[in-house]
Formats: sequence, C-alpha cells, structure tokens
Amino acid sequence: MKALVVEKAADRSLQDLNFAEVSVPTPVEHEALIKVYAAGLNPVNYKIVEGGVSAWRYPHILGLDVAGEIVGVGQGVRTWHVGD
Repeated sequence: MKALVVEKAADRSLQDLNFAEVSVPTPVEHEALIKVYAAGLNPVNYKIVEGGVSAWRYPHILGLDVAGEIVGVGQGVRTWHVGD
C-alpha cells in the first residue's frame, strides 16, 4: 500500500515527506484495518512533523483524517464490522 511517511527523525518539514510502498498491517486487539479512500493532511500533521515525536518508530506513517471501509478487525472489536 502507499503511505505518506516521515522517513527519519531528522525529517522536520513537509518537503521531507515521501510517498512510500509499505506493508499492509494486520489489526491487533481492539484495532480495525481501514481501506482508505480519502485522506487529509491537516495542520496537526505538519505541526507534529515539525516538532518531532520521540516515541515514533521510523519510517512513520502520517494521517489522522481518513475516510474508508473497514476490511479487518482485531479481537475485542465489537462495535465495528468488516464492511462498515
């Protein structure tokens, strides 16, 4: 899948971001996997990139605002279902 990523901790501007091919994750307990149809890059995303986050592992995938369809759920997910 394609994702907008921060490659390394030293990348601190929007010009440093790249689209990269990454593995499709498997949802774990209490998570849902969403096939994203649309995503937005909002002010929170770029402010976080500029400030850096010590807890991130790199490459870090960006994106807080998405719209799509649930294609998988982890154990313990009861409210959401595949197809929602």
